[in-house]
Amino acid sequence: MKLRSKSMLFVAASVAFLSATTTTSASAAVGVVLTAETTGAFGDAYVTFASRTYASKIEFRSVDTLADGHHARLRLITKRSNGDVANWPWRINYGGKGAQPEWTTSLTDNQGIAQVRLQVCRGEGDTLLNCAYSPWRANGLA
Repeated sequence: MKLRSKSMLFVAASVAFLSATTTTSASAAVGVVLTAETTGAFGDAYVTFASRTYASKIEFRSVDTLADGHHARLRLITKRSNGDVANWPWRINYGGKGAQPEWTTSLTDNQGIAQVRLQVCRGEGDTLLNCAYSPWRANGLA
């Protein structure tokens, strides 16, 4: 499937980048790859950490996989240094089946970013129909 091969290329490129960045100096950026899929929606994200409190680059991609009139959406969820969970704003894909919008942003949380994960959902308005989550991944600088 075309979607799977693009996702695998994204993951392979990200893993190669991770290998290069995590083997340099202790002050180098560290990154993680997140993916999740549920009925009608797929998403991936690459998160680059610059410090314990700062994700300097977050690259999201959302894919609507069904022609069902519902939209795909995704967001980052973080676990703070004290264990509290923070849900960050949604990125919503209104493009219909096959649409793959991308977003790039950053995130600062003075309470610390110990771990991250991706939530991917299919929704209608404010109602979530079904969701999936990536595994938690640690911030190597936390």
